[in-house]
Amino acid sequence: MKKTGLIFTVAAVMLMLTCGMAKARQTVSAAPGQTQGLTLEQAFQTALKENEQVGISRQDLVNAKTDITSATSNLYPQLSLRGAHNRQKDSDLGGSSAGGGFSSLSSPDNYNTLTLQLDQHIYQWGKVWSARKIAQHYYESSRYRHLRRVQEILYQVSVQYYEALLGRRAVEIAENALKRAVQQLDRAEAQFRVGILTQTDVLRAEVQVAQSREQLERAKNQYDIALERLALEMGTDSIAGPIREPSERSFGSAPISELFSRALANRPDFDQAARELEAADQRVDYEKADYFPNLSLNAQYIRTDEESLFYGEHDDWNASLVLSYPLFTGWQTTAEVDRARSEKSQAQYSLSRLRKEIRNQVRSVYLDIRTQQKVIDQLEQQVRSATRNYQQVSAQFEEGLVTAVDQVDAFTALNEAENRLAQAYYTYQLDLIRLDLATGTFQSDLLEKEILNENG
Repeated sequence: MKKTGLIFTVAAVMLMLTCGMAKARQTVSAAPGQTQGLTLEQAFQTALKENEQVGISRQDLVNAKTDITSATSNLYPQLSLRGAHNRQKDSDLGGSSAGGGFSSLSSPDNYNTLTLQLDQHIYQWGKVWSARKIAQHYYESSRYRHLRRVQEILYQVSVQYYEALLGRRAVEIAENALKRAVQQLDRAEAQFRVGILTQTDVLRAEVQVAQSREQLERAKNQYDIALERLALEMGTDSIAGPIREPSERSFGSAPISELFSRALANRPDFDQAARELEAADQRVDYEKADYFPNLSLNAQYIRTDEESLFYGEHDDWNASLVLSYPLFTGWQTTAEVDRARSEKSQAQYSLSRLRKEIRNQVRSVYLDIRTQQKVIDQLEQQVRSATRNYQQVSAQFEEGLVTAVDQVDAFTALNEAENRLAQAYYTYQLDLIRLDLATGTFQSDLLEKEILNENG
């Protein structure tokens, strides 16, 4: 009777320890009303504020915007003011007077001049306007590049966040495994004392406990490393408090063709490549402008403090309308036009290549998600089977029907199945985020706020 009671007790304890391990999703849901802990959305918000790469990308966008101002400046008059103090050799210039005598005109050895100069571009087959359009296209390209960088940075935050969740789950699995190993050791020692098991069986159980403790320490170390990496991606020194489990996501039934069309409509890097093609096309016109005449206006106003320098006048001015035409430049203009056409072809190839890469990315993630769904179903069945098998082997071990080796094998199979299921589940959740990234819809609400902040 005592032996039978012990069997039922062990079975009840094992059932309590393993309940929840065979759930469809190995998650730790937050309790209702729980407000403490870091959420994934909070991690995103922190990364937008603190991540240094986001700040670098924003500054790149600022620099691209200043290029528009620089290109537009050539449309306006260019004014310059120059002051000079002149010192030269004193000289007298002889000349005849009206009465037949001679008079002398001396050139001062010290005088000051103030020069105001104006240069105004008028026309060169739209070259200046082309430069401004190129700058605008590159600014739009930089803007889309910035949005894509933000998406990729936030995706890395997601990766490290789920790595931390997986690390925490691995710690829980290792703690449960250690409890089972300790219980196995207690039972083995008890049976050894009554002569049912040998010293070898006890030693084997001790080895199992030592291995479980090693697994637990490694899991804790990996969890701490995952938190450090998450803090790095968020741009903070550490993670304050625990991290909370996000809501479970599931995959819909959208076909690949619809996902691909969605990606072309929403991917910032695809829009970036399109703007770069427009800029390359505009650059061809920009370089062709050098084949045409250049019309400009130049004017100067000069004021001096010496009357004798300008024959009794304190100031002087001149204005000229300049028309210039390059007769021969050593084929430099032709080379620049050919280079611009080549860059346009490269931009066309890049856009075409990116379209194919996007289609490949969408298909790959789609297939990974479908595969991961089947893997999770199989692993859930494995965990359920491994849990029942371990309970049965433990009960049979109490009866002396199986050896300690059989119990160790059942223990290892259950432990491995639980870890594989946790890995598969978090990989599946991350694949769903990766699909959003591939279609360009990942954190679109945060991207809209980023655009508003930029315009503000």
